[in-house]
Amino acid sequence: MAKLNFYFGAAASAWLLVILIVIAELVEPFKTLLKTTFWHHWIGKAVIITFVFLVVGFLLRNKASIGNFSDDKLAWYSVLGSLIVIFLFFIMEFFK
Repeated sequence: MAKLNFYFGAAASAWLLVILIVIAELVEPFKTLLKTTFWHHWIGKAVIITFVFLVVGFLLRNKASIGNFSDDKLAWYSVLGSLIVIFLFFIMEFFK
């Protein structure tokens, strides 16, 4: 059975979600593409980040760590960082 590096998959998909959210909110044709392809833009984002989670996790399954961060800290900081960026993006959009 193939091994999966959950931590790198989580980190990659967390940052990709930030990118997809920002692009979908700023570029209406992209949001429309997600809606028409996947029935709803959030379903489209979920499918894409799940795919990236699996691909990155599988491709980096033997990677131990990046820089000074352990795998679990990298994933944890990536998820928290992406949530902060998404929150700040919507705050900025609200007051625009």
